[in-house]
Amino acid sequence: MLVINKINNLVVHPANKNKNNTIFNSLLFHYPHLRDVPRAGIVHRLDKNTTGLMIIAKNMNSYMFLKKELKKHNIIREYETIVNGIIKKNGIINYPIKRVYKKNYICMDINPLGKKAITKYFVKNIFKNHTHLRIRLETGRTHQIRVHLSYIKNSIVGDLVYKQCKNNYIINNFYKNKINQIIQRQALHACYLKFKHPFFNINIKLYSKLPNDINNLINFLKKNKI
Repeated sequence: MLVINKINNLVVHPANKNKNNTIFNSLLFHYPHLRDVPRAGIVHRLDKNTTGLMIIAKNMNSYMFLKKELKKHNIIREYETIVNGIIKKNGIINYPIKRVYKKNYICMDINPLGKKAITKYFVKNIFKNHTHLRIRLETGRTHQIRVHLSYIKNSIVGDLVYKQCKNNYIINNFYKNKINQIIQRQALHACYLKFKHPFFNINIKLYSKLPNDINNLINFLKKNKI
């Protein structure tokens, strides 16, 4: 098995708009035997513009073990993110998520007929109009963190799809433009993994530092007050 530290602007699985230049393609190039493993060994995915840690199984035994561990919630996945608005206390978001079809695209939404989705969040730092959160996934639905945070009106900075936020503060245009210059994607990073090794039966803990754009955003929010 292996764990990669995914960069921004990189698609995991091929799709109609991007059939090449994906992690899936790269895995098959470097490890041709992964053609015999489902999804080329990809155990869980990250969005195109989300950075951080991803687990890859390099054979069928590892794949089956890790998928079962994921289903049983034994793989701990944590993220860091910057959201719009102020969140003062740690909390849990527990709303089912369902795929919806809009005019020009497919996205996810809160729906009582959807699949169970639970997101825990922990406050790391509070700025003037933004909050730095640590996130722990209890389930792994598509776009789960982005959808849940948007639903409570604290969308992730830079998220152009799920962008609901409380309009209880005023941000001047200079401040907005500066943030948009610093980060051109959702400020979301998969920073921590804990899981059991498929063969050695030992716990593996892996950390990934925040990428430069999110670090630069945090430094800007610390230094600049409106």
